[in-house]
Amino acid sequence: MKKRFILLLAALFLFVSIPAAHAEPTPSSSPGAVASPGSSTSPTPGSPTAVDSLISYGSTGEIVVRIQLRLRELGYFNYKPTGNFQSMTVEATKKFQQNQTDASGAPIISDGTVGEQSRVFLFESNAKRVDIAASIPIGQQLAGAASVTGEAVPWNEVKALLVEGETYTVTDYNTNVQFDMVYCGGDMHAEMECASPVDTATYKDAFGGEFNYSKRPVVILVGTRLIAASLQGFPHGEDTISANEMAGHACMFFSGSLSHVGQLPDVEHTNQVNIAAGR
Repeated sequence: MKKRFILLLAALFLFVSIPAAHAEPTPSSSPGAVASPGSSTSPTPGSPTAVDSLISYGSTGEIVVRIQLRLRELGYFNYKPTGNFQSMTVEATKKFQQNQTDASGAPIISDGTVGEQSRVFLFESNAKRVDIAASIPIGQQLAGAASVTGEAVPWNEVKALLVEGETYTVTDYNTNVQFDMVYCGGDMHAEMECASPVDTATYKDAFGGEFNYSKRPVVILVGTRLIAASLQGFPHGEDTISANEMAGHACMFFSGSLSHVGQLPDVEHTNQVNIAAGR
């Protein structure tokens, strides 16, 4: 009887100890412990993937794309999203910030970076959109008969004629004023920069005295040929000519040129090219 009792106790001991041996171990609290691959960790502050990190010049990633899309939706950013927080995005962010006030009516920080405060304001449903100007300067329009017209030459043909770095004389179809511009390249249309501060001033005057997003019919002299084109009035993007008082380049469209946005034709540019061709 005593022997049976001892065997029963031994069996009971084994039954209790086996589950305990296979229980999930308690995670180590050691400072040097490494999290398992499947564990959840907080993003490192300042890292590109950290949702709450400060987004500033040079930041990249999906959050930058979202910021650019939202700024464009609100009217502050007029370019395609690139996921790269560069100078144009910084300036668009500043303009947005300068148009926002907190609950007390005080202006928010407007330093061109997107931190916690700006992120909240940017993605609120009642974020203030860009102010619409009472009048948009679009420059003097044609009075009487045009003094110059050009050929409607296909872009592929024009591209083969233009030489990168060369200067070309551009005539504004409406006013007949002339200014020199340098061809700086371009795949679907020409990217042009004014050759000097004097040329930039004339270019700006043609567009009503300030840079703006209107488009004007122009005629460009390429060799001995006068070619119809459409010129946009707001410098943007890469800047290759220093000290010309024009930050960036202006897009010049020809017959058959395409936009960077979806590689589609631009109806407004097409209309201006036709006007410059006397159509």
